[in-house]
Amino acid sequence: MPGREWFLQQKKDENGEWQFTRVLTEDEAREQLRMIRQGCLEETDMWAYMDRWNSLTDAQQAELTAYRQALRDIPSCDDPFNPPFPTKPDWV
Repeated sequence: MPGREWFLQQKKDENGEWQFTRVLTEDEAREQLRMIRQGCLEETDMWAYMDRWNSLTDAQQAELTAYRQALRDIPSCDDPFNPPFPTKPDWV
C-alpha cells in the first residue's frame, strides 16, 4: 500500500536538504485513492463469488467482509493524504 510519500515530489534545495511538495490537490488525491482502492477490491473479487465464498470459514468470511468494507471507505476518509489502508488477509 502507498505510504504518505505517494503524493509528494521531493527535491534537494540549495543547502542539499530534501524538500517535499504536494503535487496533488485533495480532489486529485481522492481520485487516486479510488483507483488504488479499486485495484485492491478487484484482487479479492474472486473470493466474493458464491462458489468461493461458501468454501471460506466463518472467520475468513468476516475478515474478507471487513477488509473489503474498509477499502470501500477509503475515498471518504478525512485525510486523503494519509489514508487508512487496511491490511489484506494473509490467505487472499
